[in-house]
Amino acid sequence: MVWDTDSTPISNYRFRRLRNRLLFFYFLIIAAILGTFSAAVYLLVARDRNQQLDTHLRQVTASSTGILEIIQHEYEELTTEDKYQGYVPVGNNGMPVPITLSQLMGKYQAKSASQIAVSPLAASHQGVEWYDAQRRLMVREGGLFLQTSLPSNIPQQGILMQAGNIRSFTKPVYAVSTMNPAQILGYVRVTESTVTLEAELHRLQWSLIVGVVTVSGLAALGGIWLTRESLKPVVQSFDQLKQFTSDASHELRNPLTVIRASIAVMQSHPERIHPADMEKLISMASASAQMSRLVDDLLLLARLDRQAPDQSGWRRIALDELLEDLMDLCRDRAEQSQISLKFQLVPGMEVSGDASQLQQLFMNLLTNALQYTPSGGTVMVSLQRMGTHALVTVQDTGIGIAPEHLLHIFDRFWRADQARSRYEAGSGLGLAIAKTIAQRHQGDITVQSELGEGSRFYVKLPLAG
Repeated sequence: MVWDTDSTPISNYRFRRLRNRLLFFYFLIIAAILGTFSAAVYLLVARDRNQQLDTHLRQVTASSTGILEIIQHEYEELTTEDKYQGYVPVGNNGMPVPITLSQLMGKYQAKSASQIAVSPLAASHQGVEWYDAQRRLMVREGGLFLQTSLPSNIPQQGILMQAGNIRSFTKPVYAVSTMNPAQILGYVRVTESTVTLEAELHRLQWSLIVGVVTVSGLAALGGIWLTRESLKPVVQSFDQLKQFTSDASHELRNPLTVIRASIAVMQSHPERIHPADMEKLISMASASAQMSRLVDDLLLLARLDRQAPDQSGWRRIALDELLEDLMDLCRDRAEQSQISLKFQLVPGMEVSGDASQLQQLFMNLLTNALQYTPSGGTVMVSLQRMGTHALVTVQDTGIGIAPEHLLHIFDRFWRADQARSRYEAGSGLGLAIAKTIAQRHQGDITVQSELGEGSRFYVKLPLAG
């Protein structure tokens, strides 16, 4: 990714990662807010629509209970008087089957009867059932009914029930001016389909989802611009800092070279040095050498940060040969420290990259392992294939790293204190350089470690196609 800061192209993995993290959390917060709002709207609308349906069922039930006594009287006449014999069909069990309200009142031509015969619910998605006191269904009207009997316990205020996509309200009807359960006249059950309601809520749900996705997408686009503009001053300041680091490191190399050369000349003529000053001269040589390594590391990091990966100069590199060469270079130091240096390399694995940078990467890991492994310990380097990647493991039996320090070991200038400070001082840039080089080669470094048990660094690099 190229960042434009005052017309200066900048490519930096840390800022790309920072930008992506800011965008991710910005998008996550926007999506969470919109999602919460949409869920609240959906729940409120769903509750309101369900309450409306329940209220409608209660209203229809209230209007239907008013004619139960008339229906019960007329139905009794049709089923008991001889002149109406055969008017009501009889089932296989010998009991009268339910009839419709219009059939019940069809025997009358009186004006009052026609008024009673008006059906409260005639739609196909609704239904009303009238029961006698013995819970036997007498009359039904409408096009939707439950195929189940009445609930065993029906409170005085009625009971709402849901069976599949059918909602019902059942209420007992009492004799006028009494609430004695012993004088129940019968029951009324009103049913209505919830298919229309569910379809309406489903459309609302999808509308809200589409709205959340659309608004989140627009917010993400705005967040990209906002994040880019917000990071411009930070990128500019960091770029200036990198430029200063690069310039300062470059300018310090010449005087340090002169100092080291002068000290070397003085050490080559010990007869000219007072014996009391020899120890000071050795300290100066060590300090100048350490300063030179620090300057070289700073200059390398500044160069890596400022320059985009130039793959035109990359070539195919056999990892097993590169690692063998590095281990030959480290063998003398390992023997002097009485450390066993072992390797287990699978041949034939090649990666594309900059040979000098990859040498720097693995040399830093080997140096780190030898530095923190005591005498009698072991450093093991292995190479194996992991799918489309090569996995290099550098394992030691050194002092290990505390769990709270694992998150910081790749930070620049970070050094663990206490146990690790007893060993040879370093710049604190070796692992940071290794991490940067791995990322520039589309790879990564991870670490596992336990105090007193040692550490294992894993380098994962894509194999050359």
